[in-house]
Amino acid sequence: MLNALRQSAGSWVVKIFLGLLVLSFAAWGIGDIFRLQPDAAVVKVGDTEVSGYEFLNDFNRQVRRMQRSLGPTFDTQQARQLGMVDQVIQQSVTRALYDQEVAELELTMSDSDIVAWIRKSSAFKNSFGQFDRLRFEQVIAENGFNEQSYIAASRRDLSREQLFSSIMGGTRSPDTMVRAFYQFQEEIRLFEILSLPHDKMTGIVEPTEANLNAYHEAHKNDFMAPEFRALSYLTLRPEHLLDETLATEQDVAEAYEARMNEFTTLSSREVEQIVVEEEALALKIAGRLKDGGDFYAVAQELADMDKASVKLGRMLKADLPEEAADHVFALSSGQIGEPVESGLGWHIFRVLKVVEGSSKTLADVREQLVRDVKLEKAAEAMFELANKVEDELAAGSSIKEIAQVLNLNHGVIAAMDNRGRGRDGQPVPGVPAAPEFVSTAFATPLGDEGELKEASDVSYFLVQVDKIFEAALKPIGQVRGDVREAVMAERRAKASAEQAAKLAAEARTGRTLVDLAKGGNSNFTTLNPMTRQQAASNDKLGGELATKLFGLRRGEIIEGLARGGGSHSVVRVVSITKADPKTGKASLKRLSEYIRSSMTDDVLAQYRSALRKKYDVEINDRIIDALFDELNVRG
Repeated sequence: MLNALRQSAGSWVVKIFLGLLVLSFAAWGIGDIFRLQPDAAVVKVGDTEVSGYEFLNDFNRQVRRMQRSLGPTFDTQQARQLGMVDQVIQQSVTRALYDQEVAELELTMSDSDIVAWIRKSSAFKNSFGQFDRLRFEQVIAENGFNEQSYIAASRRDLSREQLFSSIMGGTRSPDTMVRAFYQFQEEIRLFEILSLPHDKMTGIVEPTEANLNAYHEAHKNDFMAPEFRALSYLTLRPEHLLDETLATEQDVAEAYEARMNEFTTLSSREVEQIVVEEEALALKIAGRLKDGGDFYAVAQELADMDKASVKLGRMLKADLPEEAADHVFALSSGQIGEPVESGLGWHIFRVLKVVEGSSKTLADVREQLVRDVKLEKAAEAMFELANKVEDELAAGSSIKEIAQVLNLNHGVIAAMDNRGRGRDGQPVPGVPAAPEFVSTAFATPLGDEGELKEASDVSYFLVQVDKIFEAALKPIGQVRGDVREAVMAERRAKASAEQAAKLAAEARTGRTLVDLAKGGNSNFTTLNPMTRQQAASNDKLGGELATKLFGLRRGEIIEGLARGGGSHSVVRVVSITKADPKTGKASLKRLSEYIRSSMTDDVLAQYRSALRKKYDVEINDRIIDALFDELNVRG
């Protein structure tokens, strides 16, 4: 069809038709796209503007970050569905508010300040802790910047930092608040406990048929059969076409050459180094090491380098300074070399492990390459095959007829729920592997002819719903065993709760929990001393019991359902140890910083709110929509 359109596009009739079509677009306003300027402002705050280019760069950076976590199939459309457009717009508004305030206060950063800040950034340093120009260019490019735009963005960021420091520079956590939180978090209590597991309860009366019927009726949602669907489907996967796809010797040889790096292991060394500025000090270090000095101890004493900073890890020859590469690769495993000078100083290297280079021959990987070449060709052929399927669909052919004509995999599923399971609760065999198949099947209306879908695993599938079996209550005869077990579990839990309440009452009269545990179906234990947070996560206690326990005095007793839900507990507070700030300086410091951070977040939120009232904020939704929908921009 496309070829026919291309061939006919040269005729004067079609030219007139296309001209009228363009004029009609212009008449209805679609012509605006031809006049759209991506540098037009999508956000305006006072005199500060955020252009379409800036907005799209920010948006695309967010998409790339998500792709690192979710994979390369995460695209612009998915990002928009997740609300990332609104998120980026709000971030743009916030930055513009700060930038407008910065401009009004005439805050700025000099070029020398920017250069110094960039050179100090750890993101741009090599393994020797030095600023690396190539790494700098690589990192900013990966984040959608060139040097000029990154410096401009850095200038704005640092100017904002000036603004923030003037607002929050004096923020500190009140000592009284820090100590109160510290006491709350770090107080330690010791508990002794009687556990009454529900499954150890005896003398439970068996439910009658009337009891089972009543429970079944009262808890319908627990005994519902899910909706099932009967389906017809066909699939197109590259692996289905392997038998009819040819991989020539030339194809395989070219693939081998193109992927040579994949089949080649470069020589490498696991390396440590001590680096100093002066030769005399390097010679002194080398002498100490020759005398048997510990590498890490010498590094710490004479070069002020800790164990982490001496480790370079696995290094290729190209990773090392040119002056040192041959020297390091001449060392054997465990050997320490003589001092070597480079542009970064004097180095004493130690090789921990030697990995020699190797490569796989074409014969070694031939089978893998043949399959990969076939898969690549099959994936290309699938597009044409998918077009044929759509043509057959348009002609009214059924799934079975299409599969027979085009020799495709197809099948039927008698009954499947929305988890891909059959009536027996097990995964339905033969369900297409496409990740979206099950969700598509349950989103397709009954009787809809369906459409060919491209899945995220580079396959295609078509599914039609032949019948829907509505969700329904399973008859008592089918689930009698499950209902009985549910009733018995409820009765055991009730018996455990009643016994726990009785034992707690006896304990409050002076009887010890050890005595009460004798001869019964409860288990006595003394728990390890624990904080409030530890008690909340303990299976024999849990959040609700922990909250009550930390409100009791020493010797008091409570009972309740344990965290795991399978037992009741009777608990006595044995001792209470107040937190000592003198022994928890590190914890106090972390807590103080957390409180300070929370306070500064609140201050910034109030400041942003004040700036929104101070400056007019305009968001141009029309340009934003046009940038995506009309320009078809992709992340």
